[in-house]
Amino acid sequence: MITKVRNRIYVPMLFIGAIVLTACGSGSNGGGSTTNSGGTPAAGGTIGVSVPTVEGPYFTAMLYGITDEAQKAGYTVTILSAGGYGKVDAQVSQIETLTAKKVDIMLVDSGDPTATQGPIEQAVAAGLIVVGAGDPAPGALGSVSAPHCSVGKDMAAGAKDLLPNGGDIGVLAGPAGAFWSGERLRCFKEELAGSNINIVAEKTSDPDIAAGLAIATDMLQRFPDLNLLYGADDTVGNGAAAAVQAADRCGKTFVLTAVFGQQAQQQMEAGCLNYDVALQPVLIGRQAVQLGIALRNGEKPAVTEVLVPNIPVTPANMKTVDIGAMRAPEGWKPTV
Repeated sequence: MITKVRNRIYVPMLFIGAIVLTACGSGSNGGGSTTNSGGTPAAGGTIGVSVPTVEGPYFTAMLYGITDEAQKAGYTVTILSAGGYGKVDAQVSQIETLTAKKVDIMLVDSGDPTATQGPIEQAVAAGLIVVGAGDPAPGALGSVSAPHCSVGKDMAAGAKDLLPNGGDIGVLAGPAGAFWSGERLRCFKEELAGSNINIVAEKTSDPDIAAGLAIATDMLQRFPDLNLLYGADDTVGNGAAAAVQAADRCGKTFVLTAVFGQQAQQQMEAGCLNYDVALQPVLIGRQAVQLGIALRNGEKPAVTEVLVPNIPVTPANMKTVDIGAMRAPEGWKPTV
């Protein structure tokens, strides 16, 4: 039986290439290979992945990290997408399908942790190794994530940096009812409480650039002197930057967002996106695979709740950040 160790730790940048694991037997060597309870490395297997959607730079990058790391370890990967954050029943069905197929490792990025907890617990009870990838997954044996509350807090720090004397902001909140967008915005607002930064407009939408462009355009028409636009991620954030550019307000209305995909970098280079809380989804995907393999091989990881830090990106440091842990290679798309 695998012992659940619910320690939580942020992975320092020095160790972004691997999770530090403590083997429960003497079969582990210094090279990072994993061993099963019999002392020999597992000879590959199958990894099933359940995500709410594959759209957007975040999921593309995380799924690249999962796929590339799995292939290096001799595993095949099956990716199932629910088709949107509102399709919770579809994701529950995916988890049940992967359980029935008896995949060796299941990685889950839950669109609704409450809804998926039951089927995840059933999968674990059936003997499957289940790990949260991208988000904590209640009922799983561990997770690798960048907590959305920490993203929201980091975005609030960015808002304060951009508006030291306060100002009015419009919020492109992301998908209604999605855990990640709600948690991110909740912590953003908590961190701004008591400041002179005021939210004067707020609207939800699918994580879509066109939706972000339309919402931000409307906000700028209603509030032509708006000081800042918050985009929940850099789908709607990129749309906001495009709206600012079309209104000739780059550098006048700041844009704050998260993830830092290729288009966000281009918007920042153009001076129309000013602060991006970059996540490291490639790293998250790789370490979720590493954790799953270690658990499958009977190891007892020193940490099972791995928290990957965010990297604030501004025009001042944009050219120095390492994007290898942030993005998939150009043109790479997940096979679903």
